[in-house]
Amino acid sequence: MINNNHKFLSQFRGGYSSGFTLLELLIVVIIIGILATIALPQYTQTIEKARSGEAIINIGAIRVALDRYWYQNGALPSDNNFATLDIDNPNNITNKLYLYSFKDNGTISTKRKYNVTAIRLGNPDTWVKWNQTDNITGKLTRSENLGGPTS
Repeated sequence: MINNNHKFLSQFRGGYSSGFTLLELLIVVIIIGILATIALPQYTQTIEKARSGEAIINIGAIRVALDRYWYQNGALPSDNNFATLDIDNPNNITNKLYLYSFKDNGTISTKRKYNVTAIRLGNPDTWVKWNQTDNITGKLTRSENLGGPTS
């Protein structure tokens, strides 16, 4: 007995040709579009988090230089005076992603308090910050779009 299913399908496909119909391709494109819409924001946030690694490394170098300066001089240099620190100014780096600054928050000879901040160039809502509250304690915080706290 002959299978008549092939005759039925041939009415919709124009014969026995192989391939996909326009409707099938359209459905696949729509599904890919939906997946891309969901994945793209997560991808960009992951890339931005990876780029914040540069800021964290440079903040660490600035912290070490500030601590060394404080141990040698009993005080911190004036705000953003990178020339007095024994490191290259991270703001002079070619193709930098962040702008760096530091601020003395009331350091005295027995206790150092300062902030080191890195703000993403072109996106001031993206930042990484170190807050040194005493000789031992400090805290690294990030902006919300880098996975930091929401407040």
